Amino acid sequence: MKTSKSSMLLMAFFAIMLCGCDANKGKVEELANQFIAVYNDGDKAAVYDLLPAAKACENLLISGSIGQADGINVEKDDSTGNYIATINELKQQRLVFTVDSVGGIQMIDTYGVFRLDSISNEIALKAGVPVKKLSDIEIGKLMDSEGDFISDLKQNKQTNFLWANYGGYSWIRNYSGVNVTMSFTVSNSSSQTVSGKDYYIVVSPSAESTGRAFPTKTIDGVDIAPNEEREFTVNEPSLYNYAKERDLSYTVDIKYRSESILSFLLNYGTFSGDEYDDYQKSLQKSETAVSEDKLTLNLKGQLGGSDDAVFTYDGKTDEGEVTFTVSGQKNVRKLKMGSYDKTTGKLVMKEYFTKGDYVGDFDGTWKDGVYQGVFTNTKGGKIDFKLVEK
Repeated sequence: MKTSKSSMLLMAFFAIMLCGCDANKGKVEELANQFIAVYNDGDKAAVYDLLPAAKACENLLISGSIGQADGINVEKDDSTGNYIATINELKQQRLVFTVDSVGGIQMIDTYGVFRLDSISNEIALKAGVPVKKLSDIEIGKLMDSEGDFISDLKQNKQTNFLWANYGGYSWIRNYSGVNVTMSFTVSNSSSQTVSGKDYYIVVSPSAESTGRAFPTKTIDGVDIAPNEEREFTVNEPSLYNYAKERDLSYTVDIKYRSESILSFLLNYGTFSGDEYDDYQKSLQKSETAVSEDKLTLNLKGQLGGSDDAVFTYDGKTDEGEVTFTVSGQKNVRKLKMGSYDKTTGKLVMKEYFTKGDYVGDFDGTWKDGVYQGVFTNTKGGKIDFKLVEK
């Protein structure tokens, strides 16, 4: 029986259609619907199960519910290989998925779904952070109170507005007994009055010869105007013998009562709106310095449960490789430079599957021929590593 020409063309058409069908899109849409359901229910545990990266960003909050204006539209981003599930084009709400090395679908990011806590959000706006352009996870990491950007703000905004200046100590013995007085001043270098309710002072005395620590003393703060200096004294008769022998020392620590450094930044910092751009420029300079250093690594050692890991990197090409054994099977991953601070030795290396999918970060210190720290994958899993020069 002969097949007609029209039938052959029809079969060819369906074959093309079947080949062009991307099965991953259906899986992505299914996971997207699951995420929307648990998010709208306010089930944080389930949200974190589907998007582990969000759990590490404590400043990201579930905000109301996700509304689907026109259903879910899934498209593949050919430049990254990721799948983008657009939930609401008007609100620019999108979910980002990737395909792992075994074909599984993993959710890695969102846009316009979470919101920053109020303090972080206000700092971000004042510092010129393009919150509508960055992904939720990018914003969460950027505004982490322990992260590099906030550390940069702390340094540039002089959040240590209050400075302690030591005045020494004195001792006395008379008819009424003995006493030791430790004195110091606190000055305010900011342009605003610092409220005494926002800080307190801890004085920690010790024996200078042995380092023996004595009970600390806590003093409530007082209001200090801009450029003003206030005097403080602490009396402690029990330290008389040490003071008399000139074997007394003490430290003065100013502790802020604000719930976090962010709130203190918000209350007392002055922003130009260029802080984010300046930070990005500093990162570019750092990356340039890294490329000029051309760091080369040839290491071996322990990576989690594997003690035969081999770690190589060529700074001239920004290419590297790490191999390790798990359950008797050899694994190979690619490496790229993340960041390197030559002064402190802090080194971040990024790991990828051989196909290019991002796996996680080696975050550690490179010093005296040893690279050690913690590796964190995209799901938040952490393992220790210690690698030494061959």
